[in-house]
Amino acid sequence: SELVIGWILVSLPLTIAFLPHDNLPVRIRPMSSLSSSSSAVDASLDATEDSGSDQSRTYRYASPFSPSGSSRPRIPSALIILNTPIRSSNEGGRLSGVLGALWEASSYRVCADGGANRLHDATVAVRGIGSESDDESHADYLPDMITGDLDSLRPDVHRYYEARGVSILRVEDQNFHDLDKSLMAVEKWVGTMSSSERNHDEKLNASSSAFIYGGFGGRFDQEMGCVNALFVWGKKDTFQQTTLALYDEETCAFALPGLPMKSEIRIRFPGESIESDEQTNKVGEGPTCGLIPIGGRCDNVRTTGLKWNLEGDIALEFGGLVSSSNRVIDEMVTVQASSPLLFTAEMIVKPSIIC
Repeated sequence: SELVIGWILVSLPLTIAFLPHDNLPVRIRPMSSLSSSSSAVDASLDATEDSGSDQSRTYRYASPFSPSGSSRPRIPSALIILNTPIRSSNEGGRLSGVLGALWEASSYRVCADGGANRLHDATVAVRGIGSESDDESHADYLPDMITGDLDSLRPDVHRYYEARGVSILRVEDQNFHDLDKSLMAVEKWVGTMSSSERNHDEKLNASSSAFIYGGFGGRFDQEMGCVNALFVWGKKDTFQQTTLALYDEETCAFALPGLPMKSEIRIRFPGESIESDEQTNKVGEGPTCGLIPIGGRCDNVRTTGLKWNLEGDIALEFGGLVSSSNRVIDEMVTVQASSPLLFTAEMIVKPSIIC
């Protein structure tokens, strides 16, 4: 029965494959609003190309790993740490690699239940500091909130963070995953930001970002749950101007919308740029990438900026073509797709910190 269910997941169109739980408060945009026929798709693609000046119709991903002092506008960003092993800390209890960079780039941090155990063990326990210690050197690694059903949160970790003023919120509802409950906290944070805190730079469509760390490398069903969250929560009104992305130390992924929107993607290390980068510690998205039709067949895809660009004449679908092991060669990649896609990229961490 598990094999049958899995086959159905990748075979049904996006409206079924990513249908949320009945109690999940999300708004799903009908697929009929994206395309109705192949000819309509072609016309819509051409129309989108002609309206390039319309900022509201463009989804933009700007790498959060740009070096300090770059011209990229800094936008309010949240970080969610899931309950997966943290392999990016040193003996001094300092976060490094992708997680370290995301921590520095974020202004609001949430641990999803057992994710607090992982953070504690990577930044506190590794130094042999007791749970009652008042060591100020780790004050920067205090999350703003720990939430979930809290069935995985260890008592010693609970006491440690509670004593230091971290908000701990138990959400019992089993209709939601711990990631959903963490995104609820981020949603509230995004919704309560004042207009002065939001970045309305017309060059950047997203007014906030949410980094989800630990979405890969565990059980496959949990990975699919994290990918599903990108599509489900990305359709909520609160997140319409928020970039949602999954990360670990080896890969990242984010959802690209279908028509009428187009996408512009700027990663940290396109082409061979890493060879000319003068920074000693290099962290960011690398050039190897993919376009995955995770929700169902995508009839028409056009791209620029890739080594093997798609020209709109071949559909992407499981059982057919999946654009994997492609390569970013330009500073900006553009994607125009008839249906939503998952964009993936490798993560580069040099020197390597993976244990």
